[in-house]
Amino acid sequence: MTKNRLFKVIPMLVILSLSIVLVACGKKEEVASNNPMEYVSIEQLKKSIDETKEYVILDVRKIEDYKKSHIKGAFEADVDAANKGGDDKAGIASLEDGLLEATGSKTGKADAKYALICYSGKTYAQKATDLLIGMGVSKDKIFTLKGGMKAWEAGGSEYTDLLEK
Repeated sequence: MTKNRLFKVIPMLVILSLSIVLVACGKKEEVASNNPMEYVSIEQLKKSIDETKEYVILDVRKIEDYKKSHIKGAFEADVDAANKGGDDKAGIASLEDGLLEATGSKTGKADAKYALICYSGKTYAQKATDLLIGMGVSKDKIFTLKGGMKAWEAGGSEYTDLLEK
């Protein structure tokens, strides 16, 4: 191979190699869920706590955050390992424990409605929704607190007074 030809081929190989590395190391795409979330407002959930007891409340945040502060009557069901680490078995086990404590059954009650509490009403609640549906809970019985714990805490004293530590 001549020097001129070699000087043309080497830069192309470098560019090709870098392209392959960049594509291979690119950010993993999030898999979109086929389970769109339904929402409950802070007002609806407060009414359930105060009067109707319409919802079983599952707090799906990290256990450390649940222990710091949680909504009165909420049951701990940490799905962090499933949400961040992809360990669905750990997430399911935590949800089963929360359901067992809340309803007396690891699969919950067929007629119960569930309100999921996460940080902002997004990723943790979506993961918990997907896992609950996979466990056999009807998707029309699963609701996410719109805006999550952030919305609850921003609602004022009538909401923050219902936080337990």
